[in-house]
This record gives sequence, C-alpha cells and structure tokens, in this order.
Amino acid sequence: MNTLKIYKKTLLFLLIILFSNNVIASESLKKLDLIIPFPNLAILNSKEKPFIFDFEKKTTSVGYVINFWATWCVPCKKELPDLSLLNLKLKKHNIEVLTISIDKKNIKEQLSFLFNNGVSDLNHFFDNDMKIYKALKLRGIPTTILVNKKGLVVSKHEGILKWGEAKVVNNIINLLN
Repeated sequence: MNTLKIYKKTLLFLLIILFSNNVIASESLKKLDLIIPFPNLAILNSKEKPFIFDFEKKTTSVGYVINFWATWCVPCKKELPDLSLLNLKLKKHNIEVLTISIDKKNIKEQLSFLFNNGVSDLNHFFDNDMKIYKALKLRGIPTTILVNKKGLVVSKHEGILKWGEAKVVNNIINLLN
C-alpha cells in the first residue's frame, strides 16, 4: 500500500514536470505595462573594456534581445543554443541578440564556456557587479529583455523559452517594430 502511494506521487511529479515544460515552451512575450529606459551604466565587453550601450546611435538595428545568464545556471546553459538560433532568424529583421553575464568568473573562462556551448556567434557583455541587473530590478536568471531602438525596455521574460520557435520569433519582431 505504501509503495503505491510513492508510485502515485512520483507519477504526479513527473506529469507536472512534463506539462510545465510544455507551458514554458508555448508562453509568449508580452509588452510591459510600464516601459522603462535601459540603464546607462558601464559594463565590460568581450575584450574586457568598459562599454555603455548607446542604442539610438546604431541606426541599422530595430531592437535588441538581451539575455542575462551565468555559467552556474543550468537553465541558462540549456537556453543558450536557442539564442544562437534566434540570432540567425532575427538578423534579416535587423534585431540583435546579445548576452549579459552576471557571473563572477573571469571573462576568458566565460567566453570559453560560451564557445563550448555553441553561442560564440553572439555579442557578449559582462556585468559581474550586476549593476544593470539590479537597475532593471530583475529577479532571476535566465531573464531576457527586449529593448527597442530608442533604448526602452519593452518586454521581459523570466525563465527559459524556446527562442527558435516561429511564434516567439514573430512575437519579438512585432514587439520591436
């Protein structure tokens, strides 16, 4: 009798995991009720030089998909290859996919991690003091934001998402145009 209860609880747990993954995959990005400016704070680029985003200066880009991540974050590692796929699909729409690491590891280690996980084709930035992360009042990782060409954060997604799916790609294009 006790074994049956354990079996039922295990089965219920597995079903919850199965269905929660499907819900995550079908979620959609939504426009924020309160659109906020992206913080004008210096972080480091992949050459370990200070960098401040100037979205309005880049006239060719319609917008940006910016993913916050860290090497120790298991969902981030799972999501990173999808961001590369998303980048391929959005290039023709002049939308850039960027990453910002909040990791404390040195940048060379992080770049090696990115290369080994199939995302060396994106532009990477590093915010080990979490200045931008805190300024945006983000709560966890992975978190991805959409920033329009005026430098305004128009959408935010906390958690993993199937970034390469057509529905998600079209949603991003619509939110940034």
